[in-house]
Amino acid sequence: MRRHRGIAASTCGLAALLLLTASFRIRAQDRPSDLRSVIEQQGKEIEALQKQLEAKIAARATAEVQEPSQQVDANAVKKIVADYLHENPGAGMPPSVQSGYSPSTGFFVRSAPNPNYVKWDDECKIPFELRVRGRLQLAYYYYKTTDRTNHLSNVRATQNANAIRLADFSQIEAKRVQVIFEGTAFDPDLRYHLRLHGDTRGLPGLQNNKVLQTTAGTTDPNGAAAATGTGGGVTVDHSVRLFEAWLAYDFHGCASQKGCGADCPEGSFKYSPTYTLIVGKLKPFFGLEEFLGNQNEQFVEFSMADLFFDADDDNRLMAAGGQVKAAEDRFFLQALITNGSESLFANSQMDKYPGFITGFWYDLGGSWSAQRKAWDLFGDCISDIDYSCKPVLRAGGTLNLVPMDRRSLYGDAEQSRYGTMPAGPGGTRLINLLSGDAATPLGAHAVDMFDAYSYNAFIAAKYRGFSVLNEWWLRDLDNFRTTPNGLGNVIYQDTLGPKGAAANALFPHHGLIDYGTVLQAGYFLVPRRLEIAARWSWVRGQSGDMNGNGTFTTTTIPGVAGPVHVVNGAFRNFHEANEYTVGVNYYFKRHLLKWQTDFSIYDGGNPAVQAGSIAGFIPGEDGFLVRSQIQLFF
Repeated sequence: MRRHRGIAASTCGLAALLLLTASFRIRAQDRPSDLRSVIEQQGKEIEALQKQLEAKIAARATAEVQEPSQQVDANAVKKIVADYLHENPGAGMPPSVQSGYSPSTGFFVRSAPNPNYVKWDDECKIPFELRVRGRLQLAYYYYKTTDRTNHLSNVRATQNANAIRLADFSQIEAKRVQVIFEGTAFDPDLRYHLRLHGDTRGLPGLQNNKVLQTTAGTTDPNGAAAATGTGGGVTVDHSVRLFEAWLAYDFHGCASQKGCGADCPEGSFKYSPTYTLIVGKLKPFFGLEEFLGNQNEQFVEFSMADLFFDADDDNRLMAAGGQVKAAEDRFFLQALITNGSESLFANSQMDKYPGFITGFWYDLGGSWSAQRKAWDLFGDCISDIDYSCKPVLRAGGTLNLVPMDRRSLYGDAEQSRYGTMPAGPGGTRLINLLSGDAATPLGAHAVDMFDAYSYNAFIAAKYRGFSVLNEWWLRDLDNFRTTPNGLGNVIYQDTLGPKGAAANALFPHHGLIDYGTVLQAGYFLVPRRLEIAARWSWVRGQSGDMNGNGTFTTTTIPGVAGPVHVVNGAFRNFHEANEYTVGVNYYFKRHLLKWQTDFSIYDGGNPAVQAGSIAGFIPGEDGFLVRSQIQLFF
C-alpha cells in the first residue's frame, strides 16, 4: 500500500506540472482562438498518463499476489505488545475492577458495584476497595540492672540485693505481628479499618479485676489484705487480639477555601478541606510521635516520658468524634469522646464516666510539589527521610481529661494505669501506694476515686536530612476520695517507722503534679538511607513523694488503729528520672523495610510502669538497655 500511495503521489505531481506548463503556454499566446486547441491537447496527454499509471499499479499488485506470503514473527509481536503496555500501564485492564500493590497502601482490590467490566465513568473513585497489609517487628532486647536503691522509699539494699534488684532481661521477640484490612465500601468517602495484633510478649490480664501489687497493702477497697494481697499478674503468651476497628466518613468542604471552585483562576489548584466523623477502636492523638505511629518511629521504641504520660499505652481505645484537615493540609484537629482510661480492658472492667481527648497541629514552611499539585509538608514521621529541601516545622498540642468512678464498684482497671514518680522496683501504681491500712477491713481508707488531667505540647522541624523534636507533658491527678466509710481519709504506708519500718501515714489530699519532656534529633549521613539519632527523656514528679522531708507528727484517724503519721512535705517534693539514648537506623525501603538499633541508660527510677513489656526496660530499676529491631511492612 505504501508503494501504491507513492505512485499515486508521483502521478498527481506530474499532472500538476503539466497544468502549470499549460498555463505558461496560455499566457504566452495572446490569441483566444488557440486556447481551445491547447486545452484539448493537454487533456489528451493527461488521459494517456492516467492509463499508464493504472497499468503500472495493476502489474505491481499482480506481482505482490504471486509472491510467497511472509510468516509473522511471534516474538516480534510480543515485543510490540510489551512495549505498548510499558508505555501505557494498565491498558486492557477493565477500569471498573482493579488490583495491584502500592507502597503507601499495600495490596488492593477495587470494584464498581456489580461490575460489568466497562469503563468507570464516575468522577469519584471506585467505591469498593479492599487493601490488605502485613507487618512484622522482630526484635532483641537486653536490659542490665545496675540499681541497689528503692527509689520510692529511698532505701538502699545492703545485705540482700535481691530484695531490691530485679533480674536482668534478655529475649528475642516477635514484638508486633499485624494483619490489616482497610478500604472503602459503597461510597469512596466511607472508610473502614480492621487490624489484628499478635506478639510473643504476652497479653496482660486482671485477676478478679485486681492488679498486680507492688507495695504492701491491699489493692482493692472491697477486699481484705489476705484476699487481695497477691493481686493479679495473669499473662497469656503468643496472644492475638483485636487491635483496631473503626469506621469513618469524610465530608469535603469547598466554599470556605479560596480557589477551590469550578471557576478556579488560571494557575491555581483545587483544594477541599476534609471533615471526618469516626467511631470505633482507634488511635487517639496525645503526643506527636506516638500519633504518627510506632511503625514510623525514629528509635526502636517511644521515650520513657511518652510511655509514662500515654493515654492508652499505645493499645488504642474506644472513641467517637471527628477530625479536620484544612488549610492545604497544614492544619489537623482531632476531638474524641472516649470510654476513659483504657488499655486492653474489657468493657465490663470500666466505669460509666466518659473521657475527652483532643489535639491539633499546624505546619509551617514546606515545598510545593508541581507533580502532586500539593505542598510537601512535615510528613508521617519525625525523621527527615524524604529530605526536605526547604525547612518545615510542625507545632501543636493535646489534652486528655479522664474522670474516674469508684474502684469499689468498677474494679481497678482504669485507675491501675497511673504510675508514680519516683517508682519502686518494677514500677509503682498509685492505687498500690495509696492502699490504706492493712489492718482495716474492707479497705475503707484506700483511695477509691480520683481524676486525671493530662496536657501535651510539641514542636518539630526538618531540613536537609536533619530533624529535631521537643515534646512536653504535664499530668494533674486530683479529687482523691475514699469509700463512704473511710470519711475521706486516705492512708498509705511510709517508711519512717523505727529502723525504716512501714507505718500508717495520712495522704495530704492535694493534687499531684508530674511533668516531663523529650528532646531528640536525627541526621542522615546517607540521605534517605543511614541515620544517626540521639534522645534525652526526663520525668519530674511528686506523685511518689511519700516520705516528704523525712519528719512527721502524729494524729488519730477514726477506724485506724494506733497513731497515724502526718509526714511533713509529703507529696510536695519533686523527684527526677532520666533516659539517655543513641541510635542508628538503616532504611532499605523507607519505613517499609528498615533496621534499627539503639542503646539507652536509665537513672533515677524510670516510672513508666505500664511500658516495661513493650519497651524492654524494667521500671523502677536503673540500668542500661540494648535493642535491635527489623521491620517489614508491606
